Amino acid sequence: MTTPRRSTRAVVAGFVGALLLAGIWVAASALREAPGDGIPAGAVVVSVERVVDGDTLVTADGARVRLIGIDAPEARPQPECGADAATARLRELAPEGARLWMLADREDLDRFERELRYLWTEGGTFVNDLLVAEGHAETLRIPPNTRYADRFAESEADARARGAGRWGAC
Repeated sequence: MTTPRRSTRAVVAGFVGALLLAGIWVAASALREAPGDGIPAGAVVVSVERVVDGDTLVTADGARVRLIGIDAPEARPQPECGADAATARLRELAPEGARLWMLADREDLDRFERELRYLWTEGGTFVNDLLVAEGHAETLRIPPNTRYADRFAESEADARARGAGRWGAC
């Protein structure tokens, strides 16, 4: 008794099907790592380990990240007015385990060796700007990292005029 041989057509069809499945898997993986609406090209995805204060966090790979262009009230040694609210808001925007998109400007690190970054949520919310717009931080223009400085200044002027966040509480 002989075993039936597979036809060449069946072998080719199986091979093409496997290639199609592999292509779909690769495309789906790339889409999961591609920035969405509102997130600029070149941004990279990171996971949050913890929030340090209103303008600093630590990523899952241990990098300390300082948000560029903004300055939140200091939480240490004595909390400044608005520090707790700024820290709480950043924790809401970047909870432990959350995926964020981050983008550098012209300088990669500050004098404390923290990574200088702009941050976006997966939904496209620009974290740095939102903290300023809600009055949890003020604009901090330090050249050459000024890509969004004018935007932050406009957000701060509006927050001050509305008495938002620290501008109405402090």
